Amino acid sequence: MKTREHKREYKKSLRRELIRKCIHLLELPVLIMYTLLAHFYGGRVGILALTVLLIILLEIEYIRLEYRLELPKLIDILRRHEKDNIASNIFFIASTIICFAAFDFPIAILALLMTVFGDLMCALVGIRFGRTKIYKKKTLEGFTAGLVTNIGVGFLVMPEMWMVFCPMAISASLVELWTGKLDDNLTIPLAAGFVGQMILFIMQIQVTSFPGPFLTQLTQLIGLN
Repeated sequence: MKTREHKREYKKSLRRELIRKCIHLLELPVLIMYTLLAHFYGGRVGILALTVLLIILLEIEYIRLEYRLELPKLIDILRRHEKDNIASNIFFIASTIICFAAFDFPIAILALLMTVFGDLMCALVGIRFGRTKIYKKKTLEGFTAGLVTNIGVGFLVMPEMWMVFCPMAISASLVELWTGKLDDNLTIPLAAGFVGQMILFIMQIQVTSFPGPFLTQLTQLIGLN
């Protein structure tokens, strides 16, 4: 009886985590919004729009935490430690603002895309196929999936700049692996972006292959070219 109850709770938590990770894809419109605003009106306007979004989300979080509002079970995807703390979307918007303000646009967008897709694949593969634990609850299978995804994202965004996106992919995967009590939506993009920016500074590299074929087609579809 206890085994059956345990399996039921496991499947429930697994489903919640999968939905939670897939919802992270909703962060992509935020990146598109900034890109459009920065292209047509300048980076300062884009940063201002992100700041407005952050303020709105903070107000929502304040109401949820201050009045201890319970989410409906259908959309309750918060982790246990987030019930009484700030949700991860706040950290992602904050890191997005920092990345676009501190790093070159190609480096910032690559670091943020690695955060979205690398973390997603790491979780999906780790939860479904993870068997070999390498650090706390993190598995080798999940880590490998995240690393391969990060490298793939780097190849799509700036295909000829392997000396930049490979170290960024490695740093993003390692930070995802080691991040504990901090939110990886904050630590991953900042670490990966910092590594990429420092490589550009130290090696005096000019990013000449951005955007890659994937982003080129995307910008054509949304009318930036």
